[in-house]
Amino acid sequence: SKKTITALTSTIVACPMEITGKNTYKEEFVTAGGIKLSQIDMTTLGSRITPGLFCCGEVMDVDGVTGGYNFMNCWGSGFVAGTSAVQYVKQIHNNHVESI
Repeated sequence: SKKTITALTSTIVACPMEITGKNTYKEEFVTAGGIKLSQIDMTTLGSRITPGLFCCGEVMDVDGVTGGYNFMNCWGSGFVAGTSAVQYVKQIHNNHVESI
């Protein structure tokens, strides 16, 4: 529901996270697997199964070779998914305002 999506969005945005550093033991590996690309709209990175859910980074089933490709995937897909999520919320808000 719109109320649930709004509550979830507020919770995620308000979640503080402290980054204290990185591991020095060369344990920084990418994960394999994730949401199948066939289940994601590649234009918006929105889920084809759950409207209002946008995917990015390693949550998707994308693996790249070492050398920054996975970082680029995370940053680029994060931008697309975030921009699409904002547009989605604006559309819901506009539709709600118009129906009042």
